[in-house]
Amino acid sequence: MTTLELRTSITADLDQMSVEMLESVSNYVKRLRRTKSVRLQANATQRKREAAMLFVKNLSVRGGQPVPADELGIDALVSEKYD
Repeated sequence: MTTLELRTSITADLDQMSVEMLESVSNYVKRLRRTKSVRLQANATQRKREAAMLFVKNLSVRGGQPVPADELGIDALVSEKYD
């Protein structure tokens, strides 16, 4: 099937659809696009958080002062910020 034949077929099918059916299809497509957008944003947020965690875990501290034994460490700071 060529592109022209496909377009002609789609146009013919759309001409036969009722207004309610066209609205239903339009709403369905909008929901699909919105869901994809939300998923992409969630994935981007997760990747940013993982990159930040990797950066924080790879930080080195210099200064000659020992870390106190009762210090909870970086995990406590992260949970305080994000939880």
